Amino acid sequence: MRGLAIFVTLWILIAHSIPAFGHAALTHAQPADGAVLAEPPAVATLTFNEPVSPLVISLVGPSGEVIAPATVADNATVTITLPSLRNGTHALSWRVVSGDGHPVAGTLVFSVGEQSAGTPQILPQGEPGVRPSLWAVKLIIYAGLFIGIGGAFFEAWMADQAVPLNGHGDIAREQRSDRLLLLSVIGLALVAVPVSVGLQGLDALGLPLTGFMQAIAWQTGLGTAYGRTAIAAVLALAAGSLAMAVASRVLARILALLGVVVGAIALTLSGHAGTVEPRWLTQSAVLLHGLCVAFWIGALFPLLRAIQQPDRGRQTLSRFSRFIPYAVAALALSGATLATVQLGSIENLWASNYGIVLVAKLALVLALLGLAAANRFSLVPQFEKGGRAAVRPFVWSIRSEIVVAIGILAIVGLWRFTPPPRAPEAAPAAAQVSIHMHSPRAMAQVEIEPNRTGGARVDIFVADGEFNPITVKEVELILSNEAAGIEPMRRPATNTGDSNWRIDDLRVPVAGRWKLRIEILINDFEKVTVEEQAQLPRMP
Repeated sequence: MRGLAIFVTLWILIAHSIPAFGHAALTHAQPADGAVLAEPPAVATLTFNEPVSPLVISLVGPSGEVIAPATVADNATVTITLPSLRNGTHALSWRVVSGDGHPVAGTLVFSVGEQSAGTPQILPQGEPGVRPSLWAVKLIIYAGLFIGIGGAFFEAWMADQAVPLNGHGDIAREQRSDRLLLLSVIGLALVAVPVSVGLQGLDALGLPLTGFMQAIAWQTGLGTAYGRTAIAAVLALAAGSLAMAVASRVLARILALLGVVVGAIALTLSGHAGTVEPRWLTQSAVLLHGLCVAFWIGALFPLLRAIQQPDRGRQTLSRFSRFIPYAVAALALSGATLATVQLGSIENLWASNYGIVLVAKLALVLALLGLAAANRFSLVPQFEKGGRAAVRPFVWSIRSEIVVAIGILAIVGLWRFTPPPRAPEAAPAAAQVSIHMHSPRAMAQVEIEPNRTGGARVDIFVADGEFNPITVKEVELILSNEAAGIEPMRRPATNTGDSNWRIDDLRVPVAGRWKLRIEILINDFEKVTVEEQAQLPRMP
């Protein structure tokens, strides 16, 4: 009941959380968001910081009419052929999938000739019920890959071999009970994998749960990078289930080893680490991490049953104790490697959603390590000496480890919705950043130049909507980064002559997609605001 309560609580939290955080980031758009064009453009281009594939591109006209324009993707640029546009405001709604299999969406609003009286109806970008459902089925898949297949590997390679698979008596019944539990976990995961493919398609297309049976959802889910992960996961789960069904010990070991290796490979085929350079390092770290997790967590259920039969459990526990220190060391090394690559800086541990999830995971990992250390240095010696008094606290300790391990898997599933604060493709070099902001009444050209000693200098040129320099009373820059949890920071600029303004010491604490807004006080009665989003490097 406690585990069910935790599961339901996490599901509710996801259902009521912010719908999404971006993965691939839009770095440039033509026409620009908010632009007012004298002539209708023939094409629109969207440039991202990494290669993407378009899923849904829709153009909503001034009267609400919806057009699906022709679209071509070339690496990180999506080119959209526009029909003949009439005067008024148009909304270009886009939804793409990045190389790590995660969908990203947005809408650009631009006008031809003049702005319409009302904003076009913009298409919804996601359905809140899909993502908690996707998290839930992924938790089941993780349980199958680590608890199920890992348990099959432990039974084949570590468990006491003294009792034949077709033996009789209490121990044989316990072995059959172990296998039935592990096979049930794997069976649930085999059902969850195809369900997750359909949910992946719904999430990619922004469709509600009612569209689950639509063929387009399944085709889209398989077409993303996650499709490869799903196929590999099915193969791994099938190998793990066969390992517990065959009578040959040699064949069982081969199938169990194949299951854990293919299951770990499945984790490298999609997700954040699959697209971060150097890929040989990050994918190798994910592979090693997955193997070690399967070995450790997969051992818990078989060990729980084994120590309740002391004669059988001592040999099994002895084998496990010899190998687990090496697995924990490799787990820590691979985890530290991934955290270093994905975080970029220590500040991102508390300044990004990815870092917050990582901190929560590390807290549970430390709890798991604490339980494991207590077992190894206190309970195991007592158990190996034949002390039956150690059995009950040992059982309680391993059950606690199982609860903590499931909690870790549940938290890891949240990374599907929280991108790393820094990936090499997403973090531009610390070079000058140029940003143009335009509205019908005013424009601002912003140049951000990083300082060698830290921070950056910001030069702002202001003009009217026709690009004529204007003299204004005040200029203020406001920056915010919702994905990193950073609320708006206000920085007043100093006039350096005519239409030029400057901020000498701007600090950008984390790299990422920032929202910039400039408030221009033209006179005591008139203020104009222009906005834009831009990818900024970290400039502490």
